Amino acid sequence: MARLILGLLIIAVLHSGPGDLGAAPTRIGVPSPSVSYFPLIVAWKKGFFAQEAIQTEFIMMKPSIVPAALSNGEIQFTTATGTAAGAILRGFPFKIVTYFSTRLMDSLVVKPQFRSVADLRGKIIGVDAPGASTYVLTTLILRKYQVDPEKEAKLLAVGDEDVRLQHLKQGQIDAAMLGPQGVVIAKRAGFKSLLDVADELDLPFVGLATSSQTIERQRPELKKFLRASVRGNRYSTDPRNRSEMIGMLTEWLRLDAETAEHTYGVFLKATSRDGTLGRSGMEAMVNERKRQVKFTGDVPLEKVFDFSVVDEINRELGK
Repeated sequence: MARLILGLLIIAVLHSGPGDLGAAPTRIGVPSPSVSYFPLIVAWKKGFFAQEAIQTEFIMMKPSIVPAALSNGEIQFTTATGTAAGAILRGFPFKIVTYFSTRLMDSLVVKPQFRSVADLRGKIIGVDAPGASTYVLTTLILRKYQVDPEKEAKLLAVGDEDVRLQHLKQGQIDAAMLGPQGVVIAKRAGFKSLLDVADELDLPFVGLATSSQTIERQRPELKKFLRASVRGNRYSTDPRNRSEMIGMLTEWLRLDAETAEHTYGVFLKATSRDGTLGRSGMEAMVNERKRQVKFTGDVPLEKVFDFSVVDEINRELGK
């Protein structure tokens, strides 16, 4: 571990057997512990990686260092697919090879007197920072409901989710975009969830990206890894496994029962059953990333995505 680039923090070392993508364990870079890549955790805990003779490590790192880490082999995969897509636009040889969260898991939380998005005209809505995901989501939702985010509402950059919750409780903002755990905390404080973004926007969130070299030179090994992840996807979304999955979330993310159940419900809304995206989802993801990095050129979807291995796995596993 000493050779890992500065700033990496191992949040979980998940051993399941000898690694296949190299002599060392397969390393997956993640921004933070998140239900968005829960199928990978399920694949580990249910032994799907072990059955493929794969040893895995989850490495927490800032998204800004993901392109360098993926390029120099310090990690073999990243769940920061938005960052990977931005790097692809800048010429990095990466591809997104599967998707877990095809929609975002945030919810718009408001004071109890508000009944619609239109009621937020003239109100203050807390976001993380200009350009951050909460800012983007809030502007997209407001525009969908014909509320101009620049003229008819005030988006206030206040900080991360904990800070936004405090501002809500103190009455300094009227609404905020929060993740599943923040929603439960806010509801206990008397606020309400006005809408789930997963019901409103077709904007993909989290998958797995790897280097083009891995796809070209280590396809059999890649297929083993992705087969375990597809099985994790299927298992985590199977209605028969609901109670087990809520229990697993409770243990892994250290949630109480109410929060785990709500989190799992949002996860089901947002998660791909087969590990792929439709064309509209791919286009939405690329267009949003182009907007964020101010990229004006044409980008063929095949430059960003390669679901060929996952498609092959799905055909072999059957419906």
